[in-house]
Order: sequence, then C-alpha cells, then structure tokens
Amino acid sequence: MSNEAKIHLSKYETEVVMDTKWILTKQEIIEKICSFFGEMHDVYKSVSIPGNKHIGEIGFIKNGKISKGENYKGLPYVILDYPAMFQKENIFAIRTMFWWGNFFSITLHISGKKIMQNVRIHRILSHLKKSNFSVCINNDEWQHNFDDVNYILISEMDETQYAEACARNFLKISKKIDLSNWNETAQFLENSYMELIELIKISFPAGETAL
Repeated sequence: MSNEAKIHLSKYETEVVMDTKWILTKQEIIEKICSFFGEMHDVYKSVSIPGNKHIGEIGFIKNGKISKGENYKGLPYVILDYPAMFQKENIFAIRTMFWWGNFFSITLHISGKKIMQNVRIHRILSHLKKSNFSVCINNDEWQHNFDDVNYILISEMDETQYAEACARNFLKISKKIDLSNWNETAQFLENSYMELIELIKISFPAGETAL
C-alpha cells in the first residue's frame, strides 16, 4: 500500500486546515450572534404579545428559541423564533436569521389551513407595497435565501405573481440586511419586527385570538 495521502489539498486548503485561529474566531462569532439574538428576544418581547388580541399567547412559545446549525446550503446559521407556534399542520412565527456570509433577515411565516383561512393576504400585500419587504414565491416554504426563485419585492410584483401569492397555502414576508451593515442590524431588526407586529394587527379580523 502506498504511503502517499489519498486526499490532496490545495495550497489554500492546506493553509486553512492548519489555521486554528480561523475556526476559533468563527466559533466566537457564532456565540456573539447567539448573545445578540438573546438581546433581540428581550426587545421583541417588550413590544409584542402582551395585550395584543390578534396574536394571543395560547399556543405560542412563551420564550424565544435560539437554534444554530452548520449547514444551510453549506454555511453556518443562527435562528431566533419568537413568537412562534409550530404545530403539525399550522405554523405562525416571526423568525430572525443570521446566515454566514450573506445576511440577517426577519420573516413572518404563516402556514396551515386553519390559520390561512383567517389571513387577509390581499390586505397584507397592499399594505406593504411601498416597503422593502419581499414575499416568498417558491413552493417550498423552508427556503430562506433571497434569490429570484425564492423571493420577490412586493413592490415589484406583477398581477400574476400577486394572484399566485394569494393562492398559496402559506405566506412568508421577509426583509434582510447585508452583513456589511453590521452596526445597523439591531435597529433594523427592531424596526422590522414592529412593522410585522403592526401588520399582524391589521391583517386578522378583530377578536380572533386563537390562531
């Protein structure tokens, strides 16, 4: 048997595999993101559910859930879900996401027959026409990237896309900020979260709290 290695690394790959500083820095950044999301959870919690008859606490997680992973399209990510209800057939959540090398995003995700029958999608899309929110146009509700097969700016939708969005059995409204705008992210997320909460208030018939 040959003693020569079966796997060959490029010069760059060899430099990376020998660089312990890089991987330790990456781990430190992920932990900072988790701490940051913990702070944003406290901000979100102070402005949303209490006293809001449109999204009552029944069925929602009482505290936000932060999760992290290493492989969304090959890259690390961190997610904060708050408020959130993930049932077998119904989903109602506001999801904040950090995706390594790409962006921070915030998404209102609504899915399931029981919930969707109470959502006024036309009202939502009309209300957001002048905003920077995008709507998911993919048939797969678990894709999070912002390419043109997954999201389109609501302000740029044509009549066909508008009709298709209204006919889907789920709704995802999202907004993102590039990682180059790191120092603006906290304010961006807080403002966008409050926009989504106000949107929820006007998008569900008054008095319907058991989503």
